[in-house]
Amino acid sequence: MAVSIVLASASPRRKELLERCGFSVKITPAEIEEVPMEGESPDNYVKRMARAKTLATVERVRQTLYPEKHVPNSMLDAPVRWVLGADTAVVLEGQIIGKPRDPEDAAAMLEALSGRTHIVMTGFCLYDMYKNKEGLQAVTTEVHMKVLSHGEIEKYVASGEGLDKAGGYAIQGVGAYMIDSINGSYTNVVGLPLAQVVEMMQEMGAKEVLPF
Repeated sequence: MAVSIVLASASPRRKELLERCGFSVKITPAEIEEVPMEGESPDNYVKRMARAKTLATVERVRQTLYPEKHVPNSMLDAPVRWVLGADTAVVLEGQIIGKPRDPEDAAAMLEALSGRTHIVMTGFCLYDMYKNKEGLQAVTTEVHMKVLSHGEIEKYVASGEGLDKAGGYAIQGVGAYMIDSINGSYTNVVGLPLAQVVEMMQEMGAKEVLPF
């Protein structure tokens, strides 16, 4: 099957979400420094990161397709059209909580989230390489975590599941038991709001690669 989406992310979770819907996905991650600017809102941050990842991957794809000649204005004959980038952040009281630096940091994150409601925000950018056009959006989900005991936090951190996840937990894994409720998109918490991504693809004319 031909590639329908180039994913500007190394996240296996985003790739899996797209493939579950029937998309053919090629991962081409972008190396972008993920640091919020001073005074930057979480909404602007995740959108800026998503756009930067997408544009970096667009440039990488172009250099691969046209390594020694000028990129033509029309890429209608190119094998790749759609590039998708995303960035997810956990936000507590307006402050971005990134990925834990180490197990101690992961435990501190879970202690801060325990018994409280936090926000999971994903920015995503869809780029049409035929038309040099992009769409950009951020989606927010409210997540309420149950009160965690010290022992629960220790055991979960020791499992290693949340050490590479924003906020220090994975809702799609063992960490699901810690979540009392969510208000909004579940797949957004996993890493990609599928309903909104597909809606943008439809609006931007990507119907030919939709698997349904």
